[in-house]
Amino acid sequence: MILTALQVEYDAVKGRLEDLTRDVEGGTIFERGRLPGTAWTVVLAQTGPGNDNAAVVTKHAHDLYRPRVLFFVGVAGGLKDGVGIGDVVIGERIYDYREKQSPDGGHYRPREWEAPWWLLQHVRHMAFGREIAGRVRVAPIASGNVVLDREDSELGDLLRGNYDDAVAIEMESAGVRRAAQIVGGIDTLTIRGISDKADGGKRRADAGGSQEIAAWSAAAVAVRILASLPPENGTPTLPDGGRVGGGSRAGSVSQELLGASAAGADESGRVKQGKPPAAPPPRRRQPLLSRIRIGRRAQPSRRTRATLMACGAVAVVAVLVAVLLKTTADSDTSDKNSTLESCSLSQARVKLHVAASIDLSKSLSDAARAYRPRRSPDGTCVKIEVSSVNSGTAMRALRQGWPEDDGPRPDVWSPAGSEWIDLARVSSAGRQLLPEGEPQSIVTSPLTIAMPEPMAQTMGWPEATIGWSDLAKWAEDPTHFWGEHGNKQWGALKLGKTNPDYSTSGLNATIGAFYAKTGTTGELSIRDVDSSANQAFVRNIEKSVVHYGDTTLTFLANLRAADDRGGREEVLKYISAVTVEESAVVAYNKGYPCGAYSYARGCERRGKPKTPLVSFYPKDSDPASDHPYVQLGGMSKAKQKVSDDFLAYLHSTDVYRKYFAPYGYRTYKNKVLPRTGIDQDHGALEAPQVKGYDAPDGKVLARLQKVWASLRRRANVLVVIDTSKSMDDKVPGTGRTKMELLQQAEPALFGGFAATDRVGLWEFSNAANLGGKHHYLPLVDIGPMGEKLTDHRGLTRRAELKDEVNGLVPDGATGLYGTVDAAVDSMRKDYDPSAINAIVLLTDGRNEGVPDTPTLKDVLARIGSPDKRVRVFTVAYGSEADQQDANGRTVLEEIAAATGAHAYDAKDPKILSEVLTSVISNF
Repeated sequence: MILTALQVEYDAVKGRLEDLTRDVEGGTIFERGRLPGTAWTVVLAQTGPGNDNAAVVTKHAHDLYRPRVLFFVGVAGGLKDGVGIGDVVIGERIYDYREKQSPDGGHYRPREWEAPWWLLQHVRHMAFGREIAGRVRVAPIASGNVVLDREDSELGDLLRGNYDDAVAIEMESAGVRRAAQIVGGIDTLTIRGISDKADGGKRRADAGGSQEIAAWSAAAVAVRILASLPPENGTPTLPDGGRVGGGSRAGSVSQELLGASAAGADESGRVKQGKPPAAPPPRRRQPLLSRIRIGRRAQPSRRTRATLMACGAVAVVAVLVAVLLKTTADSDTSDKNSTLESCSLSQARVKLHVAASIDLSKSLSDAARAYRPRRSPDGTCVKIEVSSVNSGTAMRALRQGWPEDDGPRPDVWSPAGSEWIDLARVSSAGRQLLPEGEPQSIVTSPLTIAMPEPMAQTMGWPEATIGWSDLAKWAEDPTHFWGEHGNKQWGALKLGKTNPDYSTSGLNATIGAFYAKTGTTGELSIRDVDSSANQAFVRNIEKSVVHYGDTTLTFLANLRAADDRGGREEVLKYISAVTVEESAVVAYNKGYPCGAYSYARGCERRGKPKTPLVSFYPKDSDPASDHPYVQLGGMSKAKQKVSDDFLAYLHSTDVYRKYFAPYGYRTYKNKVLPRTGIDQDHGALEAPQVKGYDAPDGKVLARLQKVWASLRRRANVLVVIDTSKSMDDKVPGTGRTKMELLQQAEPALFGGFAATDRVGLWEFSNAANLGGKHHYLPLVDIGPMGEKLTDHRGLTRRAELKDEVNGLVPDGATGLYGTVDAAVDSMRKDYDPSAINAIVLLTDGRNEGVPDTPTLKDVLARIGSPDKRVRVFTVAYGSEADQQDANGRTVLEEIAAATGAHAYDAKDPKILSEVLTSVISNF
């Protein structure tokens, strides 16, 4: 059994398993697979954050599967100067620092759990080889229910005073170890990769991809250990044939850190020549299964044992040959497409940081892993790190010179489209960082107007073509559109479009609409953007938008949820058309529910949708996402050489076929290669007839974004904020409460609304705390943001909303279900058919401390009605927020999905401003 807390940890382990099957038991998803090259079956589950969750899932896993060993694998904060990001700590003992103070407030009384002695002896004499990104040590780990992100804090003082030998801190292992102790008979090991230094830099480290690096390292160590343990009686062996305890090729694991320095490396990462350290003598230990028995069984005869041993020897040889062939093939693929010598991860002391658009980052990360670290001509060993950054967000950071608050500045930037480069160059800081000239593409994908197949066939697909002018005409009377085409049951014409301030598809769709109206293929001018006739044309298209979003993942995930829930009829109720890249259509039809190969929760590949999407290519102008590879200024010569080589590697045909073609991307030359799935069977056309154009410059694009704010569909939004007592809890590492951080993030909550948008505010906790009538209390009635309020000292609604949020005081319980029910009912009474009608729900808890009615089932049934659709965008706020329901999804995800909206995760309250920016991009 391998348990993880976070999705990034889960994905790092899952990627190493084969032949996966899924079980849903009591609401928890368990995936069972095979560890290649071994006889081990591995069951994988995600606990969510916190020791309590981890304990419950551990007990559940034990009852269902009776595992022989249990590993908890994930990331942690480092507590010692000698531990770096990517290093791995194996828990010698686990300290539970929760609630250990004596009743009189005096000394702390530590509780701890030792790891199994035989496992510690085993791992201390293992060799982990080159596949581990960092160094490995065996040491104590502290575990509690809060995140440490500042040294000068009460928690920091507690750890230094009572657990000063702890090397890492995390939030789950104490719960796992306590549950394992209670059920008995499970040998348990904690394996943690260091993702931050618990010193205030967690946010920047995470933004730079440190969690992915740490999770990958921890998973690599975990499977290496497991592969060295025999499920059957016998001497433990490593996958490469070495005996456990029989020596070291990269240095044996002890209390000391391992890596290039332990192996004797110079500053460039080259291993010094010399006599290797003496290997410790082989140690014998009791085989695993002679100590762990599940019932009694008859022993095989001597002849049977001989036969089994012979068959086993053949099987082992076959497995080793298969592993060797696969390793050789991967090595050949990497080496033949690179001109630089490879080097080991442990030797890599320099990182080339690539910040990629959300849709491409996972593919690019996989390609970078296969590329392996490379040695530049001067001998420096450089590894590639890929992080996922929204194109619009990265553009704004570059305009400001990439401030420290935005995380580590990348060496290479790959937005989804070149338009973002032109927008970043508008500022002098952006021009200094960005090189002149046009960068090369990694891959390309044209923009499409995608429709559910039944609707598209009604409009003549695949023979017919449509364009932006058609959308503008259709939007003149969206209510009766489908009735006029013989399908009244489909309701109104509903368009999905992303926000051009953040999303490439949204920006390209807006550009395309302006070009369609001007009828030109020449460069768009500011005069064209300011033309009242052109603006009226674009405004007409925006009228039929159901809501916006910061990425297309939101729309496609909702579309797939509708398909899973009710098939064709639910899909056709949700949306009529959505502007997305061709790659998203192909990936969606292949079973990627978010239209991309993604790390995001819920985006894992599954079966194909019942109702596929198909692509129309706008006939009157068709922008494309060209995914440029932009090398920013200031790179060292070593990084520059590896960066150039990496781009050439990405352009090779076999790398394209393996890492990009499966997800619907065309080559960097905009070509479709045979047998890549970019075809009519997957909703695409290989050679569509489209009209090209000259891309506008940065100043025109900046003007277009500003004008769009006055053209987009209006918002009619109710903000509902949880003010229960738990919002008064301090957030570790900040010195502030959850409510104080929310009040600090108020500009992100209301700043994105225009003066004509209609916004209101409720708070909620429980009836007894709010006057005894309802669990909620209206604070500001819904109305235009710029309106002056006579009953609020003549302040504008915007100013009053700010004042009310700053005056919120936490107290009481959490009447979540009753509040959601009432809020949706209120919005339906105040429904504006010309606006985006929605609720933004921020809560740090769950429905508790209130009567049992209404139930979640009651609420979901009422709020999910398509009549007067009110979308509820939920924000899970704080580490204890939300809980899973019987279907494995969280309650807030269920509420959002039932209304065709999206659930956002702000369980780390310190990133609330970023999350709220994404939420408000829907309006």
